[in-house]
Amino acid sequence: MVASLPLVLFPFCLIAAALSDARRFIIPNELCAALVVGFGIAALLVGMDLATLGNHVLTAIVVLAVGFGLFCINVFGAGDGKLLAAIALWFGWPDFLPCIIVITLFGGGLSLGICYARAMTRRFPSISARSKPLATLAATETLKCPYGIAICLGTLLTFRNTPIFEALIAQVL
Repeated sequence: MVASLPLVLFPFCLIAAALSDARRFIIPNELCAALVVGFGIAALLVGMDLATLGNHVLTAIVVLAVGFGLFCINVFGAGDGKLLAAIALWFGWPDFLPCIIVITLFGGGLSLGICYARAMTRRFPSISARSKPLATLAATETLKCPYGIAICLGTLLTFRNTPIFEALIAQVL
């Protein structure tokens, strides 16, 4: 029954991060920390060997470094990079590759949708007058994208194909 804890914690943290990013453009550090701790518990429960653990940790470090670089050039928020690194810890390499591809597709669609909504609210002010979020979107000068939504969707769709998920499910069943 303890094996179900990481299986509940993982999607809970992702959904909470997506909701927080959508509302406030902030991904709380506590959620990323909970994902890291949850991975530690999951690794212990499935008896992950040191080589596999090293792969997962190295994947997370590389993703954190890339996320920091994207933050420095103002492409990503700091929370997005930290969340991706915490997720990479769960996936390891090469299992993280399909996840990042799906996240990128969702992120592109999200960005295009926000651009379209912004253009429509500026062209038709009556639309934004009826909705405070749309009015805020139309008034912003910089294009912000709550990428945590795309990260959550892409991760939840691909997580079930990972060895750690399968091992945890095998223990629960």
